[in-house]
Amino acid sequence: MTLVAVLFASCEVEFSPNDSWREIPVVYCILDQDEDTTFVRLQRCFLAEGDQRAYFTNRDSLYYSQGAVKVQMEEWKTDGSAPSKVYDFDYMEAGKDDGDFYSDNAPLYVCRTAGQLDSSCLYRLRVVRNATGETIATGETRLVSGQQGLIHPNNAQSFQFSGNTKDCLIEWSLMEQARQYQPIVRFHYRDFVVHYDHTPVDTTITYHHIDIPGNNVKSSMNESSLSTRMDMNYFLSTVRNNIKDVAVPKNIIDTVDIFIVSCTEPLAAYLYANHPAGGISQEPFEYTNIDGGLGVFAARRRHISFKISTPNSSVSLYVRALKELGVGF
Repeated sequence: MTLVAVLFASCEVEFSPNDSWREIPVVYCILDQDEDTTFVRLQRCFLAEGDQRAYFTNRDSLYYSQGAVKVQMEEWKTDGSAPSKVYDFDYMEAGKDDGDFYSDNAPLYVCRTAGQLDSSCLYRLRVVRNATGETIATGETRLVSGQQGLIHPNNAQSFQFSGNTKDCLIEWSLMEQARQYQPIVRFHYRDFVVHYDHTPVDTTITYHHIDIPGNNVKSSMNESSLSTRMDMNYFLSTVRNNIKDVAVPKNIIDTVDIFIVSCTEPLAAYLYANHPAGGISQEPFEYTNIDGGLGVFAARRRHISFKISTPNSSVSLYVRALKELGVGF
């Protein structure tokens, strides 16, 4: 999953550690046309002398006050000289996890975009300081688009583990603009409790699912398809470790959902930069595609899924292995 350094050359941001106080916008926004709402996380980092904790534990240092900035997203047609549509984001506050940084409610900027995003367009995010009209940070991205297909398994080839390696091949077709993919297998089961003390005898059925992530797979953008394999032991251990109550009798549901999650180059690069996988150096390097600040403005798809059958015979390896986990199946 090595990335070529030249991909990031235009996205370097240099800040001198000897500068006096400088306000640096930090912007995070991920577009997904399958989502109802688009969120922008906006805060600021700083370069200043003295104890830095005095800044990052102070709300006024980290966040722009309500009304101080305007967040907009412009939709540009490929041949347009002006944006064809402008989305205005509203200010709201939401809770944040505890930690070293200020952890009370934090600002979010939200816009309802359900059914509005156009995969043929370019999107530009702008943060504008209201007092001066100055644009202090910008970013742009295309959407992940196209027709996603699952090649294996499919309706004729159920999800099952086979061969000496006891794994399952997962293969899919590519999407436009998508640089990285990850299949996720959603395993369904149900608690099935018979209440013999009721008259008449009654049952309680509770449905659950467990999401089992596969390997991240990088695309060169030239393949016709990509694939990875899901190991049976990994699948089973993930199920066992996430079962809610091992004492309750359970039924195995004879389908799984396979999600093919994908994202554009900026998000793939940002994730790689912050979580280097393998290689000689484990030091993360800085990556941003925000002009005038730090962060990432990118796109992903995470709601495309395929329902696939699984073996239902009690003698199949799939069913036998689940029953042998000893968690109630």
